[in-house]
Amino acid sequence: MDTTSYPKKHMKHLLIPFIFGIFLSNCDNGDDAPKKDALTGTWNVQHISGGFAGIDDDYESGVIVWAFSAENGTLNVENKNEADVIYDGFPTGSYSYAILTVEGEQFLEIDGQEQFGIVLSSGQMLLDANKTSTGMGADGFQIVLVP
Repeated sequence: MDTTSYPKKHMKHLLIPFIFGIFLSNCDNGDDAPKKDALTGTWNVQHISGGFAGIDDDYESGVIVWAFSAENGTLNVENKNEADVIYDGFPTGSYSYAILTVEGEQFLEIDGQEQFGIVLSSGQMLLDANKTSTGMGADGFQIVLVP
């Protein structure tokens, strides 16, 4: 009996599944599209109202810009407002964000803190600090953003 041919014979049987496994692991699952969510894109702060003082401030497009990227979960804020106001949102910077969904409603979490209820309608976004996942508040700010 020739014992040197035994391992060669069985190696073929092991090699075929190994090559097939490599082929399958390299297959493209078609999921290369960039990750997106309802907020992805660039938004201009148009109006901020509310708060204890009852502010009501309008902003020109480009003065305060929020850019959401679901791909890396970041919100980049560029705040060029120089007017003396009580509240104009977040200062220029990069923040992490997530969208929380509770009982069918969405809430915006920024840097790990729930900040606003989200309402998207008619091509604009309303961020409402009075609307939280635990109920309604008072004296929060409402920010209207448009693309």
